[in-house]
Amino acid sequence: MSRSPLLGTACVLWLAGCGSERSDVAKASSSQAPLAEDEVWVTSTTRFHTSVGVAERLEDLSENPPEIYLQSGASFTRITGTAAAGGWRFRGVPRTEYYLRLASSYRVDVVTSARHVDIGAHRIGRSDAEYPWVDWVYTQLDLRNLSPWRHLKSPQLPGSSLHVVSTDVETFGELIVPEETPEGATSIETDEALLFAYNTDSLPIFRADAGDRLYVHQLSEFIAGALPDGTRAGYSAIERSVHLPPLDFVPDWEVTPLPITTELQPLPLQEVPLDWRLSEFARLVPQVNARALPGSIWFEVLSTPHTSTPEQRVAESLPMLRMDLPRGSASDFAAPLRFGNPYPSDWGVVGRVNYSTTYDLQRPDNPERFVNVFGGYSAIEKLEDLTSGPIVPKLSPPRSLRIDWKSANTPHEVDSVHPVISWRPPAVGHPTAYEVVLRRYYPMFGVLVNSGIIDVPASVQEVRLPPDRLEPGTHFVVSVIAIDAPLWDVEQAPVATRERAPYRSSMASSAFFSVAP
Repeated sequence: MSRSPLLGTACVLWLAGCGSERSDVAKASSSQAPLAEDEVWVTSTTRFHTSVGVAERLEDLSENPPEIYLQSGASFTRITGTAAAGGWRFRGVPRTEYYLRLASSYRVDVVTSARHVDIGAHRIGRSDAEYPWVDWVYTQLDLRNLSPWRHLKSPQLPGSSLHVVSTDVETFGELIVPEETPEGATSIETDEALLFAYNTDSLPIFRADAGDRLYVHQLSEFIAGALPDGTRAGYSAIERSVHLPPLDFVPDWEVTPLPITTELQPLPLQEVPLDWRLSEFARLVPQVNARALPGSIWFEVLSTPHTSTPEQRVAESLPMLRMDLPRGSASDFAAPLRFGNPYPSDWGVVGRVNYSTTYDLQRPDNPERFVNVFGGYSAIEKLEDLTSGPIVPKLSPPRSLRIDWKSANTPHEVDSVHPVISWRPPAVGHPTAYEVVLRRYYPMFGVLVNSGIIDVPASVQEVRLPPDRLEPGTHFVVSVIAIDAPLWDVEQAPVATRERAPYRSSMASSAFFSVAP
């Protein structure tokens, strides 16, 4: 196996492969005997993206193995499978659709008929990076040459902020500086700043000998114009940045601060035209649920680390630009927006829009109080594609949502923990998949908590809920999300290929339903 100073013993995959050797995944695939007629093979391949290429690692599934559920009428049969070299092998699976539970303790099922499914994901950074379960640290800051600092006044006047990103190891987060930082300050020197990681359970251990670096970005407030009521429409965008030299740092709780001493540099600002037809999005709100109202509304511009083609992968990251509009906005908005891009020119850029909805349901245990149900429309596309013309919804919510063939808009009780959820395709757009989301109501806290997800190809428009998703005597809300993601291979690579653009989703949700005791 080839070695890389950045990736250890993991195989680095270039366009031509790993020299004369094949990747771990290719080796594992070729080492398997041909599958029998009734066999299914499940693997989990993590792909680590860095500036030197992509490393693949086959994960051990034995600690939290996948499971298969076969439906027969209103009942299910569980198949546990056995460990096989590089994966998990199931026998006795007919050549028909089955439910694949991605791991025995996970709440995600995929309806598929594939004989080989890879449930691995993409990661940013070295495959040998260590994460010591510390998600924030104190920071010693000495930042100079800032754009004049502004304080946050409202979501539409976001002020200044500081982001930290590494694409050598996986982390991004925000530097929180003292509130008494003076308005108009062009430097910040303090021992009381905090760095919070947003994307992972822990900050990584940084190694200078591995080339681990940090970007520090200053996002500034820009004004795009005014809303119909005269409110100033501001947004936040990267204006200055610096890419720090490689560093050594081991995060720990409250003991060792992260020192950052640097001078930020101004970036050339790019312009993107925004023509957002919010009135078209507002028309879809009643299709989410008859009680739904518009919720949070925002537009973002993001980079795609280590790839020029968002069709391959769009990693979660912090935005280079974000604009929040007031809740309930339904008037069209158009303005040119500006942002700085500190990343390499061969990385892609995508735009993301979100028009969320919310509605109140009476709490089953206390009808005088309510619980919120959130949903709405979201889309992520190449920036030039998203903004080449007016931004309008290209997908509407699924129609005729039903639970055991009864309308899901009225509360009712089901007599089984395996009811059938059904729907009709949306009036606008062409879904490539659907996602069924269950949320359980916990009366002690008055909240809804995700209790299960089922992903299905677009050919499926009804599913019977599999085991361990519902419990007798409890209340649930079910949502069905129509998804238009032509590059998402929901049946064979349901996790990794979901991160590809374009990706659009639109949700319909139910009233409460209960399960008979």
